Amino acid sequence: MWGYQTHFRAQIECLAKRIFQLIGAETEPRVLLVGMRRPGRSSGHLVCVEPEDGVWPLALFDNLPVKVERAIPGHPAQKLFYGDKRANLEKPERIRQATITDEVKGALNRADQMVGWRSFCSVACPVDDYDVVCVLQLPDRLFRQFPSVSVAYNREVYETSLALACIKVLLQEAQRGLELPEPGRMSGYDGLRSPEEIIRRAASNFMRSSFIAGKFCTVDLFEAVNRLSQQRYEGDIGIGRLVLAAADDPNVNYVLRLAQPVRITEPRWARKLLQMSTGPSALVAEYDTISGLGTVSDVSASPFSVEFLDHHQWNLRRGEQVLMRCHFGEVRLPQETIGKERFIDNMRRVFPGIDEPAIARFRIVLDLLAQLRHGSSLVIACDAEKEAVRLARQGTNIVPTPLTKELLERATAIDGTILADPVGVCYAIGVILDGPASEESTPSRGARYNSAVRYVAAGGVPRMAFVISEDRTLDVIPLLRSRVSQSCIEASVAEIASATLDTFHHARSFLDEHRFYLDAKQCRIVNEALDRIENEPVELGRIIIHTQRFEPHPAFDATYLSAD
Repeated sequence: MWGYQTHFRAQIECLAKRIFQLIGAETEPRVLLVGMRRPGRSSGHLVCVEPEDGVWPLALFDNLPVKVERAIPGHPAQKLFYGDKRANLEKPERIRQATITDEVKGALNRADQMVGWRSFCSVACPVDDYDVVCVLQLPDRLFRQFPSVSVAYNREVYETSLALACIKVLLQEAQRGLELPEPGRMSGYDGLRSPEEIIRRAASNFMRSSFIAGKFCTVDLFEAVNRLSQQRYEGDIGIGRLVLAAADDPNVNYVLRLAQPVRITEPRWARKLLQMSTGPSALVAEYDTISGLGTVSDVSASPFSVEFLDHHQWNLRRGEQVLMRCHFGEVRLPQETIGKERFIDNMRRVFPGIDEPAIARFRIVLDLLAQLRHGSSLVIACDAEKEAVRLARQGTNIVPTPLTKELLERATAIDGTILADPVGVCYAIGVILDGPASEESTPSRGARYNSAVRYVAAGGVPRMAFVISEDRTLDVIPLLRSRVSQSCIEASVAEIASATLDTFHHARSFLDEHRFYLDAKQCRIVNEALDRIENEPVELGRIIIHTQRFEPHPAFDATYLSAD
């Protein structure tokens, strides 16, 4: 289609991976380009797909040009007439590009249903002799893990979520990138917005969406709430709730109603009002104007609300469902600190032989610690009883007592760490941990985190720590890497060993993302394949991006591989 199509696709895929990594979604997005030759052009294939290694066969788009020509006359936009002459002249081209997009998405949807993926398409954009659609594919499990919410506006029902908002802004950025001269020619994100900026725009769009508040407004609610969360009132941090509801909503029961609404864009005044919303009543805001303090009686209405948790920390909710978290300006999807399956796997690998009741008990302990509004830490150690004696002058020993909610609340009120064994019995509180310097320590984190890292690393027996930092970041130490299917690694190594320059992209991309899981023999096979492939004769002008060679990771062992 054009000389830099491979590089442009790689740019967008890299951008997508970084975006979902930043918002906290463990997923592997895939990007492909589908191009249909423009009318009046005679060179090249009728339909092209990038990458050309057979992952998405051309047969998927059989008769695409014919389907597009058949669908154009019946497109809904044919009935529209614009008062602007230029808009009417551009209408046939816009309809054609929208139809190409619809037909590409339709073809991919049929394939997606068989493999458990979802495809999202940008609007087709002319690049040289082709109308090109950029397609982002994500596994269905991502949308089960982070479900969207249904909202009605103007008699239509919409699905919305932070993930969907990020996808929409990313595809708009991809379309904008296709409109640049020679898209993909420059390296990195040159000409494209950064992942951080795309996420911020997505969060802003998500909260600004007219159907969320039931009212259109040009105010950036995301930025306004962010500023409000930073404000203090007489030194106190802002903790409370803001419900998005119309001022005259019959479901709102006012405790007090303001004679003159206060705009949320006046953060000092709004922060003063937020001080009153620490009980069951919340501030009621019609998007950008606060009308008073009250409660919403009709719970079935499930209004959107903003929950202020701490300084510069807040959640967007709908009823009991958290839709988005914002922590010091960084937006993330709502999720547990560590998923249930990963938590269980992590406990079993650190403490071989631990039973199900003990794992369930520590799951509850982790949730209780996460609810605290101050820093704290708990260490689980197989030698907890002996360590309590050794560290007696650096803590307070207690009669061995099972961990309970009340014990955690009282013990975390003082400095130091709670020390317990893998059965959930506590032996000491307020312990000052010791241990030599560790490579895992970092000056960017506080003393509580680094002390736990040093202590866990120094133990000759299994140990684990739960740490809540002052900024309410919760860490599990160690949090072992997830297991990866051994058969997937072996299949990708075998695939790249027999691949060519035109067919190695999929295996190379997978292996590059999973370098940690390759042993010495597999690293050697992959490196030999890369040496061969990247030194194949190529046509003049083709750019080859060399892959960093593989080395076995010193921390890798067979426990990181699953048999399935």
